[in-house]
Amino acid sequence: MEMVLRLRPKSSQPVYKQVCEELKEAILTGRLKPGDKLPSTRDLADSAGISRFTVIRSYEELSSQGYIETISGSGTFVNHNLPQHLSSLEEAAGEVFAARPAVELSAFATRLLESDNIGQATAELFTELHYGGPTIDQLPLSRWREAVARCSRFEDSQSLSYVADPFGYAPLRKAIAGYLTRSRSIRCLPDQVALFYEGAGARDLIARLLLNPGDTVAVEDPGFPGARRTFLMHAAKIFPVRVDGEGLLVSHLEKHQGRIKLVYVTPSHHDPTGVVMSLPRRLELLRWADRTGAFIIEDDFDSEFRYGEKPVPSLQGLDENDETIYLSSFWKVLFPVVKLAYLVVPRRLTSVMSRAKSLIERDFSLLEQRALADFIDHGHLERHIKRMRVIYARRRASLVQALTRQFGKHVMMSDVSAGMHLLVTFPPRLAEERVLECAQQAHLPLVSTRNYYLTEPTAGEYLIGFAHADETQIRQAVETFAQAVKRGT
Repeated sequence: MEMVLRLRPKSSQPVYKQVCEELKEAILTGRLKPGDKLPSTRDLADSAGISRFTVIRSYEELSSQGYIETISGSGTFVNHNLPQHLSSLEEAAGEVFAARPAVELSAFATRLLESDNIGQATAELFTELHYGGPTIDQLPLSRWREAVARCSRFEDSQSLSYVADPFGYAPLRKAIAGYLTRSRSIRCLPDQVALFYEGAGARDLIARLLLNPGDTVAVEDPGFPGARRTFLMHAAKIFPVRVDGEGLLVSHLEKHQGRIKLVYVTPSHHDPTGVVMSLPRRLELLRWADRTGAFIIEDDFDSEFRYGEKPVPSLQGLDENDETIYLSSFWKVLFPVVKLAYLVVPRRLTSVMSRAKSLIERDFSLLEQRALADFIDHGHLERHIKRMRVIYARRRASLVQALTRQFGKHVMMSDVSAGMHLLVTFPPRLAEERVLECAQQAHLPLVSTRNYYLTEPTAGEYLIGFAHADETQIRQAVETFAQAVKRGT
């Protein structure tokens, strides 16, 4: 074990005292915590370039003061019962730091601290809905292990060469382009596909490249809080647009006085209502973008899981004018195995996107990219999605039947048959706090949609997840939930 000490050779203070003070400071500042093991006297002497006798003397001094203790046969540790005066020393250290001048923050950092509108980064990550990821027991882990094992051999020396393209590993981009062409009727070549660690980084880079402070971004209302947060961080003005049964109301975009620079939509499975934007509405949105010069960010949220519904072509696939930035990720199908995100970048943005990405996020795991390319090329991704559609469809049907049986006409449910959660509305007379409390007691994965709204939220509106429980568990949870709600009314 090594530990770096800041010793001053020309100091008048003895070396053993300097070692003592260094270790005390590490304990006081929390770098060394109660119970942490210290290096042996020999190891510390070797790494610091001092005599072992000096370290022994330092340890003896610290032990006499109650900071450390030596346990025969085990080693030397920070004392669990630190000296009584330690708290006052910590307070004194805190006062020293507090007395220093305040940090002069950038406008960006000031916005993060002062704007209540930006919100917390966890606002939409509900533990009740398992953070929106898939169920672990259904992941194709054996196939993934096989892909990783194959790619770990690195039999081709070329595979070990540095990946210079900031858009990512070329074979993976080719595999993704092929998958999108088949499954989403996307029109793109591999050199338009840009890989990211996650969707938030992709959204942030789009905002950096296209937005100046004060520019207007149109978003769905209700809509994904994470997207609003990204645009607000870059000092954009948010224009909320309502959603009806056919998706975002394009007619409301026409009412905005001034230019809209970006519009962010989730047309294939609106978050949170689940509405699928109709084909006429998609064409209307594309015509509006062409007329105004706005870019569309198409977040293909949760589009993989449709149960019996005919898929509508993606906006990007319908776009004739290079106005749509397509965004998706593997979160909904493969997290936590993979959560890589990707953009399909319009031709006129590829050059600037590539340059920016080379400066901000050039590299990430080559092995993960190789394994994912192998996984897609062998057909495992699409087989996994097809299998999960069947499982999730049964679970969704079980949830709908159970809610109907228990609540009848007192519950309204979305008729959209897609995604991993169901939108429900209970009568306003049922207090939200009571509904949430009953759901928690019944282990029913239910959350309010309140955080999704910029304007007045719909009373009594909730999301219920169904992906992480089998049919029996769903029926039992709904029955227990209903009994608890009825007892409280």
